Amino acid sequence: MSTVSRIVRKLKSIGPLMNGTGNISFSQFGEDTIMLKMLERYNVEKITYLDIGANEPISSSNTYSFYLRGYRGVLVEPNSVLCRKLSDVRPNDVCLNYGISSDNQKEADYYMFGNGDHAMNTFSEEDARAIEKEGFKIQEVVKMPLKNINDVIAENFSDAPTIISLDVEGLDEIILSSLNFHKYQPLLICVETVAYNRYGELKKKTSILDLLASKGYFVYADTHVNTIFCSERLFADLISKNKQ
Repeated sequence: MSTVSRIVRKLKSIGPLMNGTGNISFSQFGEDTIMLKMLERYNVEKITYLDIGANEPISSSNTYSFYLRGYRGVLVEPNSVLCRKLSDVRPNDVCLNYGISSDNQKEADYYMFGNGDHAMNTFSEEDARAIEKEGFKIQEVVKMPLKNINDVIAENFSDAPTIISLDVEGLDEIILSSLNFHKYQPLLICVETVAYNRYGELKKKTSILDLLASKGYFVYADTHVNTIFCSERLFADLISKNKQ
C-alpha cells in the first residue's frame, strides 16, 4: 500500500471516530474490540480483568480499552520499569511486580532482552535461548518472585475476573493448566496460541485449544496469533438472561 493510500485510509477513519461510530483498538489485532463488542452485545455490565504479562500500558494492550471505559483490573508485570510505567499511566489498576507460577515455586530466573525488546522477556530458559539464537541479546537475568495464579485471583478479586489476558512467552499453557477452573471461571480468556518453529513459521499451539476445550471453553474468535476463548456455561447463562 502506498503512503498516499495509507493517509487516505486514516483520514476516512476520522469521521466515524468523531461521531462515535468508530472503534479504536490498542491490541495487536483488535482483540480488545472483539471482546468489548461481545460483552456489550450481551449486556455484561460488571467487567474486571487479569492481564498477565501486561507489558506496555497502552500499546498492544488487550485491557487498555476497558480501562478507558472505567473498568478496573489487575496487571501482572515482572519487568519493574514497565510496572512503574503501568502504574503511572493506569493508576486505578493494581499492578503487581512479579511473575506467575504454575505451582508453589517462590522465585525464578527472568530473562530480559535489551534494545527495546522487552516484549520477549520470559521466565522460560528454553524460549530465551531460542530467541537468543535469532540474534537478540539477553541483557540481564534476574531472580524474580513468583505467585500462583489462583492466589493472585483470591487476593485481588471477589470472584473470577471477567477476562484473563495471557501473554508470557512460552509459559501460557503451563499457567492455564494450573488455574482452578472449578473455583475461578472467567467468561473470556485471550491467549497467544501460535509459536515459531525452527523454520520461522507460525504454528498453532493445538495443545492450548485442547486444554481449554477440556475445561468447557469454545473458540469465540481467532486472530491467528491470539485466540479468544469463551466459557460455554457462562455464555449459555448470558444468552438465557438476554432472552428474558
